[in-house]
Parts: sequence; structure tokens; C-alpha cells
Amino acid sequence: MKKVSFCIILFSVLLLASFQNASAQSNQPSWVDTGGIKKYPPDFYITGVGSGEVILGDTAAAQAEADSKAITQVAKQIKVKIRQLTQSYEGESSVSGKGTVSQYDVWQKTAAFVDLKVEGVRIENRYYDKKKKQLYSLALLDRSAQGRMISEEIVTLESSAQALMSEAKKHLDTIEKIHRSVAAYGLALKKLLHALRRNQYLSIIAPRMMHRGISQSLSELQTDFTALLSRFSIEKLQGDNQEGIIGGNLPEPMIVKVYYNQIPAPSVRVMFGLLKGTANIDRQARTGRDGIASTTVSNLGPTGEKINKIRAYINFYPSDPKLLKELSSAIPPAYAQFTYLLPAVEDIRIAILINEYNMGLKQTETYLANKISQALSRAKLNILKQIPREYMLNDYDFAGGPTLRKSVMKMASIADIAIVGEVKSTSMGGSGSLIFSKARAVVRIIDLKSNTEIGNVDISLKGAGQSRDDAGRRALQKISSNASDATVKEIKRVLMGQ
Repeated sequence: MKKVSFCIILFSVLLLASFQNASAQSNQPSWVDTGGIKKYPPDFYITGVGSGEVILGDTAAAQAEADSKAITQVAKQIKVKIRQLTQSYEGESSVSGKGTVSQYDVWQKTAAFVDLKVEGVRIENRYYDKKKKQLYSLALLDRSAQGRMISEEIVTLESSAQALMSEAKKHLDTIEKIHRSVAAYGLALKKLLHALRRNQYLSIIAPRMMHRGISQSLSELQTDFTALLSRFSIEKLQGDNQEGIIGGNLPEPMIVKVYYNQIPAPSVRVMFGLLKGTANIDRQARTGRDGIASTTVSNLGPTGEKINKIRAYINFYPSDPKLLKELSSAIPPAYAQFTYLLPAVEDIRIAILINEYNMGLKQTETYLANKISQALSRAKLNILKQIPREYMLNDYDFAGGPTLRKSVMKMASIADIAIVGEVKSTSMGGSGSLIFSKARAVVRIIDLKSNTEIGNVDISLKGAGQSRDDAGRRALQKISSNASDATVKEIKRVLMGQ
């Protein structure tokens, strides 16, 4: 009897638990398991479900995690479609037979856009499973609503591009305003390219709303723009085949002259870009009334190659230089190419010229110059062991200013870099049996090819000795070690980027 009662009770408990579990399951919305597809058909919506674990009752953190995962699920579905379409165009050439930008390129840019953001996604619902301590979010993209917004944006972009094209055609035969045509065509291209990418995105979100004429409009615009650019030419006037040093500057500016129908073209934007090499360069310039534009190149970086190249383009994308690279295959730009030579670091000739004074008197012993020379030689740099008298600097030259520059310029025939400086010790007075002094070292590193300063060192310290001369000499010896270390460090920074 007891066994029967026990079995009845156990059966009742299991039945109640089963009922409670079924009741709990019935409260869970169906989209948690189905991903929302049943309620929101894929033809009209793109859905995604994400979950986040609630730890220590922190529902806010779990909600943020669940929302992010749900939106990511929506993005993944779009990106999978883009990846499939990109691969289908991968075998195509970069430009189609009509000269339009390749579909492969467009899909790549569209994919990059999706990586940045997915528009129009909203969190439609959330559910918290207390038993599992999981919070679920349902993300939803309404295809038709988002499609209408994108379609309106495309219409605006197309309309704006057409207006710009009309504006460009007004100035085709006006030399003083031809730069306006170039800029207007460039902006029109930018807008049509953006419209094309938005249209590709639209083809996934809402295929029925796609715009059919954008590719044709882009092809016609590229044809017109190519014809315009064929009337331009660029002539190199100065700055080709220069020689610089790593860390230094090119001696001369690079100068070009822009022509339109063989007439110097004013106000045209020119972009200078490094093809091989690294440097600081003024990338944007505008031609004057004579059609001339120029740039300077400084802080030349190591490249591992002796010959480096810079190109000057007519910048027909003034607001977005990156488009030049993207469309250069579709619209061959007019350009002038410069080269410059860059010798290896170990081939750079370094001259060391340092005056050393102890208590106002010129030293015959050159502590600092010797230490710098020894340290640079250990770094396997090419130090000039002897400098002819006609290239030596006098005391007045070391004062700096135009006199120093003029005297240093003569050294360009025998060296590439000059290390010029002074180190002085002066008395500070005495205390007991010791005399105190202070020393200051000022060193300049000058690129002789461009006659510009590319580095400097300025340090000071105190010393002591039994006499004024002894205190000064000790201070000079001590500062020579510190100043040579600093100078070598500065040389390595300039020449080797260390």
C-alpha cells in the first residue's frame, strides 16, 4: 500500500513538473527558435536573433550583448550575399568593355560599407528566460521601408550628378574657368559612384526598387571626362633626378606646368604622390596664372632602394584624392613623373666640425669631436677623417645665422651631412679647495644637399676641479660623453628612423 502511494505521489510530481515546463515553454516567443522568419517572411524582412547571459542580475549588459549579436546576424546575411556576388565578378577585368568601373570593385566597396554599418535595423522584441538566465533580442530590417529611403537617396545623388555635369559643360572652352569643369566632373563621378554602390546595396535589401540607368550614366560620364582630360598635359620644369639623403630634404622643389589645349591652365589642382619612397610632401598645389604648380619634399625616409619616384597628377577629385587611385584604370590621368636618388646610409659622408673652449680659450684637445667620430665609426657610418683647410669654419661662422649657412654650403662638394657645434666651459666660482664650472654643448646636424637643419642637440652640466682650468677640462670631458651619445642617437633617428 505504501509503495502504491509513493508511486502515485512521484507520478504526480513528474506530471506537475512536466506541466510547468510546458507552460514555461509556451511563454517563450516562437522567434527565439525560428529566428523570426515565421512571423516576418524573408521576402519582406531580414531578421536576426542574438542572446546574452545575465550575470549577477546585470540585464543592461546582457541586453547590449544580445542586441549587438542580433544586428550582427542581420549584417552577416547581407555580407554573405555580397560575398557571393563579389566572387561571381572576380574573374572580370577592372574595366568593362564600355569603360565603366568594374562590378567587382563596386561590390568590394559595398562590402566595406556593410562592415562599417548596416542601416535601418531596429530591435523589434526582447525576451528574458529567467530559468536559463538568457536575454534574447530580435533584430529586424524592414526591406520595403529601408528600400524607399535608399531609393530616394539614389534619386537625389543622380539628380545632383546631372546638375554638376551640366555645370561642367559650361566651362569646357573657357581657360580661366576650366578648373571648375574638372572639379564639377569629379564631384559628379563621386556622386554617381556612391549612387551605384547604394544601388547594389538596394539590390539585396529591396531588389524590386533597383535603379536601372546608373551604370549607363556612369559610363557616359567617364567617356566625357576622359575626353576632357585628354586635352590636358603636364610638363616637368624643375626637380627631376635630384639626389638627397635619408633624413634630409630634396634641394629643389618639384615644379610642373599644366596645359589645356596647349595653353597654360590657371587654378587647376595638382596632386603630388609618392610611388616609391617615404617623405613629407606638400601633396596638394594649385597652378598660378602661368599654369605652374610646385611642391617641396622633406624628411626623406629609408626605402631600401636607390631610385625613388614621385608623380604629379591633375587632381580631378579635389574633395576625395582616394578616388584617383580607384578610377585611374577607368580614366587614365595626365601626370608627370619625377625620380630622386637616395644613397645607402653607409655611403653618406659625414663631416664633424666642433669648436671646444675651456674658460673662453680654444682647446687644442677635441674631446667632443673625437667621441662623436668614434661613436659614429662604430655604427659603421662614413666619417671624413680629414677636412681640407678651405672647408673649415671660423669662430664667427659658429655663431650661426646666414654666415654659417653660407660657409657650410661649400662643404656640399665633399660631404652629405655636417655635424657643426660648440662646447664651452665657464667658471662658477669656488668653495674650499674646489673650483666649480658649467659646460654647454650645442650641436647642429645639417643636410648639406638642401642646406637645412635636420637635427640638433643642446645640453649642459656642471663639473668641479682643483683649479679653473682643471674644473673646465673635467666639465668638457664629462659633457663630451653625454653630448656624443645624444648626437649619435639623433643621427640614428634621422638616418635610420631609430
